[in-house]
Amino acid sequence: MKLLDRKIAVIGLGYVGLPLAALCAKKGYEVIGLDLSEPVVALLNQGKCHIKDEAVEKLLAAAVASGNFTATSDAEVIADCGVYLICVPTPVDANNEPDLEPLEGACRVVAPHLSSEDLVVVESTVFPGTCEQVVARLLEELSKLVAGKDFHLAHCPERVNPGDPFWGSENIPRVVGATSTEGVELAAEFYASILGGDIFDVREVKQSLYPKFRETEYGLHISQVPLGSVTKMHSIRDAEAVKAMENTVRDVNIAFVNELAKISDALELDVVDIIDGMATKPFGKGPFYPGVGVGGHCIAVDPEWLKAASKKAGYMPEMIQLARMTNNGMPAYTVSVLQDLLNERGYPLKGTAIAVFGVAYKKDVDDPRESPFYDLRDLLLKKGALLNVFDSWVTCENTVDSIDECFAGARAVVIVTEHSDVIARLDNSDLSNTSIEVVIDGRNALDGARIRQQDILYRGIGRRA
Repeated sequence: MKLLDRKIAVIGLGYVGLPLAALCAKKGYEVIGLDLSEPVVALLNQGKCHIKDEAVEKLLAAAVASGNFTATSDAEVIADCGVYLICVPTPVDANNEPDLEPLEGACRVVAPHLSSEDLVVVESTVFPGTCEQVVARLLEELSKLVAGKDFHLAHCPERVNPGDPFWGSENIPRVVGATSTEGVELAAEFYASILGGDIFDVREVKQSLYPKFRETEYGLHISQVPLGSVTKMHSIRDAEAVKAMENTVRDVNIAFVNELAKISDALELDVVDIIDGMATKPFGKGPFYPGVGVGGHCIAVDPEWLKAASKKAGYMPEMIQLARMTNNGMPAYTVSVLQDLLNERGYPLKGTAIAVFGVAYKKDVDDPRESPFYDLRDLLLKKGALLNVFDSWVTCENTVDSIDECFAGARAVVIVTEHSDVIARLDNSDLSNTSIEVVIDGRNALDGARIRQQDILYRGIGRRA
């Protein structure tokens, strides 16, 4: 199959699918982007981006200029495609169990259009075994074709990092796995064609790709990763596990520093200064930093998928469970710190106005998925607090229209998301001219010493009082 002769269908035009579709179009492929949201489709066909991200906006502009990209909500339009890239959400439900409904729905959309030699790639994050046990079975049942024989099924876990000015869809290294040797070769060839990098085998990486290593107590560590490289995995399950495990490592480490933050509070230490000191060691560390909680569709979700797969196989991963409990508990811990400082100034939490800055899960992105804001908000409302909420990137939860309105009448500030505009304003404002008496810095992003000089109680997460 000549890849450039095949039309590409991208199923799902969100944070993962849109930049991928735009990149494929920019690289010369004819691309049909399928999304259920008709307003999103209409915007994209006008060349307007529904994602507030400069890199994605530039990619979309290039795709539109190429004339190779069309968005649609009509599944019949993808009938003559030869490459199907599934980029739908894979969330967890209210019980933190993997929700496969969006993925299964995408399979039902793709299956009727499958033909011999077509390539299906799942980019959505899944737990090991999902592609074989769920995707392949559903596609085979509905298409009457066999994965690995009649069509090719591969997995290439997405590695989108919203707001990152360097690592993006055009240069981030990728890994691929498939249900057959021919499938992994084909998938690797495809990704190399849009990324521009070389293809490597995971078992040959140390010998042929990374000639320079650092010795640490943990063994050999890769010190340089080529831009846009594609690494072939020997198992589609291994490829599925890469994404789930790399984000679980981050989740566990963040949970550990959140634990260190609580220890630092108890011992009157400054955990950020300590972590910065630890970071001077040239090996065997992150650094990771504590905060009000973790969010996003990766760190807050992928460990749950890995945990579910492990439990299904008969093993309860206690460290992952503890990490999830620790990180999920940080909003409550932040509220307890707020309550203590308000009490110190003679105010109850009930009936007191609180300025909450930030809804997005991450700095300078417009993505609120799994944000700790929601748990923190619900806890504060349950305790009777009055909330002024403002986020300049995610406006759907705002109760006020500006930073100034957020301050109005509030006795305390809680930073949930360290958006640049809010941090700049707080670091350059004289809060003593407002009603604010307490600042809880949930991201340790402010100049605490300057705020204290204004006769305001300041507390970061794990920072010395």
